[in-house]
Amino acid sequence: MKIVCATLPGPGHGHPMLAVARELARRGHEVTFVSGAGHAGDALGACARFELLPSVQGSPLHALRPYDDASAQAETLRPLLERLEPDAAIVDVITVGAALAMDAAAIPFATLVVHPLHTPSRTLPPFGYGRSPGRLPPLRFRDAWMRANNRKDLERARDDLNRGRSRLGLSPSTGLYGGLSERLVLVATLPSLEIDRPDWPPYAHVVGPCLFDVPGARFAVPDGKPPLVMIAPSTAYDGDRLLGPALEAVRRLRVGAVVTAGAAEVPAELPPDITTTDARHAEVLPHVAAVVCNGGHGTVVRALSAGVPLVVVPGHGDQQENAFRVARAGAGIQIRRRSPTPEAVARALRKVLGEPSFAAAAGRIAREAAGLRGPERVSVLVEEEFGAGEKRRAG
Repeated sequence: MKIVCATLPGPGHGHPMLAVARELARRGHEVTFVSGAGHAGDALGACARFELLPSVQGSPLHALRPYDDASAQAETLRPLLERLEPDAAIVDVITVGAALAMDAAAIPFATLVVHPLHTPSRTLPPFGYGRSPGRLPPLRFRDAWMRANNRKDLERARDDLNRGRSRLGLSPSTGLYGGLSERLVLVATLPSLEIDRPDWPPYAHVVGPCLFDVPGARFAVPDGKPPLVMIAPSTAYDGDRLLGPALEAVRRLRVGAVVTAGAAEVPAELPPDITTTDARHAEVLPHVAAVVCNGGHGTVVRALSAGVPLVVVPGHGDQQENAFRVARAGAGIQIRRRSPTPEAVARALRKVLGEPSFAAAAGRIAREAAGLRGPERVSVLVEEEFGAGEKRRAG
């Protein structure tokens, strides 16, 4: 099949899609990777051709209209799709412009979700709050109130989306999550981070993490006594909010630490037992006893797949939910404070390092992850759902 893989740039979204593109190409499909220019070399390394995803930001910063921008992006993608004539596509969960473009061109597509499933459920609090369902009546009332308010927000967003769909000549959407495929949703997370629900969509499948390694420096294990802690600021945002308290926490605990590349600005001078590295997380994780991070899904599933427990200081997006899922699985501690203090980070890190249950839970999840083949599972599901495209071309 001729398959388009479309995603916004950046490690959190680009790398999982690159892993999928590489596997599809390995299986003999003709893959075009559509994303930001920073992924051009990565796409070639994954044996896929590269096309630039148009960046459209027409709405003013003081009054963002993301669905207007998405419909404008869909318009700019029309000529590319007419030229490529793909049989199917896989679109990143937040790359709504590409999803609208596929709808407008009548190209069947799947959605790749790079965190736990976020669609509404009648039994769970809204995604992103990072809370367990309430058991007592007051908490069940709280959950119902939160779901009602969340539904109103989703309905307003759907109205915005439908205005964009109308400009593209598309019929209105009835779903509450714009841009999601109605045929195939691929949830690239660990099963232990999901929560059972009675209204799980039949077209959504937990496929496991889709991990992609870019070239990086070799990791030189620092001298000193264990344990060693990895501090991994977010590659997108909130890294600075994490880094200062985390550095002070490891100093107070007198443990060694290695800071990986992220969006935070690392101080020029660090204590001798704290180092920095440009090495990939996969190189560093076998040598550490715990990870302190913001809760980006890529870092979380990397650490758990390596059997390393976490202290999570969540910020925006899915980070709060990811942190809650880690704590729920017993593989780490979630720090709920909006402005984390060194004392809070040190207290959580001391507990994660000192109580064997956290490492045991992370080890259990690592054994679970070892049996998963995320990109391969994605490829099989896409072939099963959209493989008629290949037969149509052959006919």
